[in-house]
Amino acid sequence: MRWKRGLAGAVMVLILLFLARTVLYLVTEKHEMPVSIDAMEPFYAVYFGCPDSVYLIPEFYQGQGTIEERLASLLAGPRLPDLAAVTPEGVKLLGYNQHGDVLFLNFSHHLITNHPGGSAGEIITVYGIVNTVVGAQGVRRVQILVENRPVLTLAGHLDLTEPLEKDYELLGGSHI
Repeated sequence: MRWKRGLAGAVMVLILLFLARTVLYLVTEKHEMPVSIDAMEPFYAVYFGCPDSVYLIPEFYQGQGTIEERLASLLAGPRLPDLAAVTPEGVKLLGYNQHGDVLFLNFSHHLITNHPGGSAGEIITVYGIVNTVVGAQGVRRVQILVENRPVLTLAGHLDLTEPLEKDYELLGGSHI
């Protein structure tokens, strides 16, 4: 009986240490990114990578959030220095087509040939694109094409043979 109380006490101490470390980390690290938008006017989110983890962080832009606006902002890369582009160098959008709620995005071969690889990198690239355009003009799913052809994968980790929906688990926090 006495060893159970000792074990419970040790577990409690570990939990308290973990919580204290987490609170200290949150207080000392800068987690807010300044955003300069007028919340009374239309705005939209474009998702970029968080360099120190496998999360997507939204950067907000003023505008209607059309497919063209979202893709142009995504391909231009982030304005904030703490974010990383999700598309490899040299990627161009060759065109797009919408059928119902599926948006077919046609990219240049650079999406594959210049991709750095790795499962985390592929996830950030694919869902940075998908999460950015879902919600624009009735888009619910996205099919990625390269040079007018369907692709199995970008770097060998994600199945791209079917249209993809937004992935909410990859979204990091943001402040407006």
